[in-house]
Amino acid sequence: MDKVLHDELGAADKYNKLSVEMQKKMAPSLLGPTFKLLKTIAPGRSFKQLVEQYVYTMETTIPLSNLDLSWVSDREAVVTVKNCPMRQKMGELVKKTGVKVNANEFCETESQINVDVVKGFGVDLAWHHTENGCKWTAKI
Repeated sequence: MDKVLHDELGAADKYNKLSVEMQKKMAPSLLGPTFKLLKTIAPGRSFKQLVEQYVYTMETTIPLSNLDLSWVSDREAVVTVKNCPMRQKMGELVKKTGVKVNANEFCETESQINVDVVKGFGVDLAWHHTENGCKWTAKI
């Protein structure tokens, strides 16, 4: 519900900016330059490792059965989240509290943070809602 408070206070953009800065600082300082170097030497392999690690991290909140990873090429991957439990829970919470906010906005905020963070690794990440989940497309 922090999102609702930040919107009310007019601090949503600042919150997103600070979240991106924090997440970038939490990543080891060598990770960015190391990935960029590996991307130059073995782009497909390093990209595959990065995407697989990201999907593995997603499994902490989304069951594997709800995730679909497909490879367009060794430099482009698509991750589809079906029947997203996080989105469902947020929708239920919004209904229970009666807060006038679209539950999808919570996903949009988190997704924008992810897009900004991976941009630092030279990865283009696009995200959009699907009927009951979302779709991520990552490219190098």
